[in-house]
Amino acid sequence: MYKTMRRFAGERLVGAQLTPGDKNKVVHAFDVDSTLTQDPYGPQPVITGKDHYFDLAREYPPNEAVAELARMLHAKGDAIAIATARPAERLQETMEWLHRNNIPFDSIQLSNGLEPSGVSKQEMLQNLQDQYKMVGTLFDDSKFNIEGARLQGIDAVHLKTNEDYWNQHPEKVYKVMR
Repeated sequence: MYKTMRRFAGERLVGAQLTPGDKNKVVHAFDVDSTLTQDPYGPQPVITGKDHYFDLAREYPPNEAVAELARMLHAKGDAIAIATARPAERLQETMEWLHRNNIPFDSIQLSNGLEPSGVSKQEMLQNLQDQYKMVGTLFDDSKFNIEGARLQGIDAVHLKTNEDYWNQHPEKVYKVMR
């Protein structure tokens, strides 16, 4: 569907650029899982790993408050980038989920899974800094990704929607240099 799939940042990220970067625009970056998606309430199956979670998340509804924020920022003329630590092979299904839920985006970047998400997200943010006037804000559920954004001098909003997971799976965060 999208012919603009390309690798970013020296083969470490994969993504699609739907509209060209614009040095006159501010871009806001949104994580997908437990940020744009809303994990269902009630009893859940035992999740056996990240791939199992991503499989289940195909049917998760959007977090309407966060999705509406993305729509509003896009409607006012800002660019929207999806920055997710999902593996590269989930690119098409992630774009389909975003379209199905009417969440606008100009760019999408996924991890190759070789680095912790707090490192990959910094590389994604650096890539966005190269393409746009500035990165306005990162919206993410991981306190490690929030710390990484701050190390890059980018404002971040921490959605504490998945604190238990991140407390059980700590990541080492260090500043990624260009």
